[in-house]
Amino acid sequence: MACYAKLSCVLNLFMFYFYYADAKVFSKSLEDFRNFQKPAVRTETDEIIDRLKRSALNKTELGKEDHVFSHSQNLTLLTTEFSLNGENDNEVFVHWSGTENNTVFVLTRRFKNGAIQKSTLWRSTDYGETFEKSTLPTDFQTSHMLSSPANRTQTILTDLANGRLAVTKDSGASWVVVKLQFAPHRLLLHPVFKDLVLGYDLRRLKLYVSEDFGSTWCLLRERVTERFFWAVQGVDKEPRTVHMELQDPVGPVTYFACIAPACDPVPTDKSLGNIDFYSLIVEREYIFVQKSTDDITFLYVSYNRGPFQKAFFPTNLQALDFNVVDTTDQQVFIAIDFEGNIANLYLSDITGQYYVTSVENVVGLRYPGKFDVDLVKVKGLKGIYLVNKFETPVANDMAVMSQRTYITYNKGGHWRLLDVPPEAKHLCHEPDNCHLHLHIGLTNAFLAIPLVETIAEAPGLILAHGTTGTFLDLTTSHVFISRDAGLTWIPAPFVGNYFLTILDQGGAISAILADRVPTNTVHYSCTEGATWSTHNFTEEDIIIEGVVNEPGSTTLISSVFGHADPNAGWSLFKLDYSSVLTWQCGDEDFEMWSPAPVAQNDASTGCIMGEHLVYERRKMMAECYYGADYYRPKSQQNCTCGPEDFECDFGYKLAPDGTSCVPSDWFNPDFLPAPVCTDGRYNKSSGYRRVTSSSCERGDVTLYLPVLTPCPLLPPRGLKISSPRTCVQLGTNVTFHLTQESGSEKETVYTWNFGDGTDPVTYTGLQRAAMVTRSFNAKGRFNITVTAVNSKGSAEAVFTINAEIEIYSVLVEIPWGVRTGIPSYFNVTVLGTDNDTSFAQENTLHFVWEFKNKLTGSIRQLTWQNVIQQEFKQPGEYILTLNVYNSVSSVFYTQSVVVYEEITTVRIHFSDEIHYYDSESLNIRQALAEILCHNLAQILGIRRTRIIMSVPPMHPAVGDLTVLPPYPKEDTTYMVVKNLIDQAQHKYLSFPLFTRDDVVTIMDARILDLRTGSESPTAPPITAPPITITVPVNVTMVTMQQERHSLLAVYISIPVCCIMVAIAVSVKIYYKKKLKSQRKYYPIVRHRARVHHDSTCSCGEEDILGMEEPEDTIIPDSGYPGNEPTLMILNEPVTSQTPTNNRLSALRC
Repeated sequence: MACYAKLSCVLNLFMFYFYYADAKVFSKSLEDFRNFQKPAVRTETDEIIDRLKRSALNKTELGKEDHVFSHSQNLTLLTTEFSLNGENDNEVFVHWSGTENNTVFVLTRRFKNGAIQKSTLWRSTDYGETFEKSTLPTDFQTSHMLSSPANRTQTILTDLANGRLAVTKDSGASWVVVKLQFAPHRLLLHPVFKDLVLGYDLRRLKLYVSEDFGSTWCLLRERVTERFFWAVQGVDKEPRTVHMELQDPVGPVTYFACIAPACDPVPTDKSLGNIDFYSLIVEREYIFVQKSTDDITFLYVSYNRGPFQKAFFPTNLQALDFNVVDTTDQQVFIAIDFEGNIANLYLSDITGQYYVTSVENVVGLRYPGKFDVDLVKVKGLKGIYLVNKFETPVANDMAVMSQRTYITYNKGGHWRLLDVPPEAKHLCHEPDNCHLHLHIGLTNAFLAIPLVETIAEAPGLILAHGTTGTFLDLTTSHVFISRDAGLTWIPAPFVGNYFLTILDQGGAISAILADRVPTNTVHYSCTEGATWSTHNFTEEDIIIEGVVNEPGSTTLISSVFGHADPNAGWSLFKLDYSSVLTWQCGDEDFEMWSPAPVAQNDASTGCIMGEHLVYERRKMMAECYYGADYYRPKSQQNCTCGPEDFECDFGYKLAPDGTSCVPSDWFNPDFLPAPVCTDGRYNKSSGYRRVTSSSCERGDVTLYLPVLTPCPLLPPRGLKISSPRTCVQLGTNVTFHLTQESGSEKETVYTWNFGDGTDPVTYTGLQRAAMVTRSFNAKGRFNITVTAVNSKGSAEAVFTINAEIEIYSVLVEIPWGVRTGIPSYFNVTVLGTDNDTSFAQENTLHFVWEFKNKLTGSIRQLTWQNVIQQEFKQPGEYILTLNVYNSVSSVFYTQSVVVYEEITTVRIHFSDEIHYYDSESLNIRQALAEILCHNLAQILGIRRTRIIMSVPPMHPAVGDLTVLPPYPKEDTTYMVVKNLIDQAQHKYLSFPLFTRDDVVTIMDARILDLRTGSESPTAPPITAPPITITVPVNVTMVTMQQERHSLLAVYISIPVCCIMVAIAVSVKIYYKKKLKSQRKYYPIVRHRARVHHDSTCSCGEEDILGMEEPEDTIIPDSGYPGNEPTLMILNEPVTSQTPTNNRLSALRC
């Protein structure tokens, strides 16, 4: 019953793994996660797991006394303890300042509620014997600690909370604090140039660059996601290249590369198009991106910075996520997470484009945003990997209990189970089906078991936790050591989970209990696990949180950190193994060793990846040390090629005999890219491909080589049209690119149809049809189609593009002036080339308005209509700024607008002759308004700049005359309006328009109420103090305001009235004669191109067409050549604009 309860607990824990929410995000290998020491944060579930593990481990027979090896040393380790007094932080990190450097940093942090509350940096200059606090500001909260890969003495600390950096270039002897203008969420140090650093602000999506190791920064690029990478040395031509993802404000993500610090663009494959967010990976020769539709996800890869190609995988399952696990040895290991919690491991060819199945049902670890698989590379040797897989289908609830460990010696071409150690074989319940299985990923994460330890400096040495039996036992863990790259294994004489460490390039290994059980003991071996010794490094038991040693593992010193209880401060212990390895190895202490996979068919050759390698290593029982300056000699010789140097090609699988390759059931060569044909022939796969990293040569390999075959005719598949722009300006060339995923290309006929009524264009062969340049002379939305046809089939692609008119200029109308307290209307007419105004019929424009005043500030609005209504509270001068945009262009416009407290608008009605000029044409209405403005200013005897005339698009035609306030000593607005109304009522106002015969008469003039649109036949009341003027009605108004009536006033008024009547008669006679003389003359100068900023007749302003102000003199007909009436404005170009109407650069869609 207890066993059943224990198993149920483990199964419930792993149900979290199988049913965790899958995230459709592209994730890379979690090597950083594998090397991370987790902080001491415990939960109730952790404690339950610990008790289960300890209970099971204490019962294992491997822990019995008869299996404990004898000690080989009676010497004692040198131990130094240092307590971080007063520091009870819950996180600690240890960092060495480079190799062959005695400086060690210890960072302690208090991390609570998702935030760093405080941090302290300690520094040691004697390899960790003593520490001092670094001279950083007391409020500096360290978020990250990074050292330059090019110079480990240079270190940067980030303080994200306060936007600061602390920089040292002398291993922490001095620090410089730098205040930043951005939040340093992430820093990326250049692998070669020691002072080159990238800084990223996650919230603002901005990427910065520093060329002096963080002292100064400049913006590199905006709209960058967190996926950015430095150049790969030896692959990128320019070592300062930065690869990055760019996110458009409206959503699409694209791949981009540029050279720091100026961000000069690097040519990239434009046909790639949009990619998935957070999917860019740059590793060695490869660049990976992910592209998804609603229900399908694809992987694209660029090899050696060439064009991106779609990756092909041998499955019909629906991929959810791709994980680039390993890219060494010119091949790619990729794990794919499929629906149904299925994960498979695939191996590529050298280009990373074609993949074959390596392991199915591989054990994977899924958590939000990422997934990883149980795959470990044995460092220091080519092609050796360990993997865990489920032997039972994942859909089965018991699948988690069916894990087994496999090893490969040719990078996934062939896998085999691990041999059980001879010492443990008698414990197997099924001796014929008993193997060693290791905790190498999933179980390590959930059961807090330390990861596999392997280093390049000690080739072939592997330290791991595992169990023996038919499957991996999740309730048991034991330490095993291999000194020959996994061929044979030795069990350690102690039970439980241990922090494992390799020192002195394999000269010593250590193990300290990692089950969060207090201990003071370190187990160590100087014979690669053959014999073990123990040492108590402290009198009081402590809880160990981690064991670290210098990068490269070339010294005999390691550091242990922990605490007596969670509320106590941290204690650091320096363990020096030089006291037990007292003499350096000599020639007699070494032997030659070849990592030959003796358990495989190639045992007689002793070859791995086509090479016969012979390494020098220390004899197992020679208890001496290598030394930090030891260089391991090795010899290598290429082997003769054999079956182990070949694997099944894409589209093929292993036959039941396990040695030959046969076509897969799903394989259809028609869906592959067309083969490269030379003289009508190509190399057809025989079902095999050579392992990319194999160095073998010669041998009888005829069976595995491609066969020269006539090129087949395949139907075209996967046509795609791409273009850098989806919107284009009329008359501008745009280039279209055509690509084809698979099928024959040379014999296929491609027909381009541009959808604009022009004749289709036909090409034979994809090479000729791949790029076409076209321009559009009519606006609209066009569907570009390409049809590919050969005798085997056809395919079609469609691409939509919009052709739009370029905005050339704008005209702004303010029909009735601007008055406080009343809504004022601003009308915009957008002009294209040749004064094209057809923008009005399209919903493709947007307008950004700004009204700026020194006292009231700015008023900003965005509209999609060409009319805006704006009400002003205060009089004064405002600056109107207008930006007009469409998909291909933009125009900037500005002008001064005066807001008045009192203005009056009069609506003028004309005789029937005006109907001839009824038109909605802007040019005609403006020309008509100009003529009316010119004549009325002369007739009324006022400044031309005092009146604004507009002719609205109405039938019958009317004119709206706005009278502005007077200057000093000018007639009041009331007098001007009264005079206009009186003369209109008497039909005194007649004048010609465009020719002397086009005489029009003003029939009526009425006051226009701008609020209601109603008209009044009388002038507005006088608001100014009463004055005496020469109009008789005003005399009546004056006399009515007198408070006293006397006979003397009557005697005075009678003569005055007589005099006024005489003056009025004289004035009437004068104006009749003047009007008669004016009808003899043509009143408008030639080239009357007076289209003003407000599209009315504010006549003193500069001409928008650049014409000079005409004089007020009347020019007789004889002044025109030919004496012909001409309307010159209609076809005038508008290329000459006011200096303030500057055009902006065109916008792209």
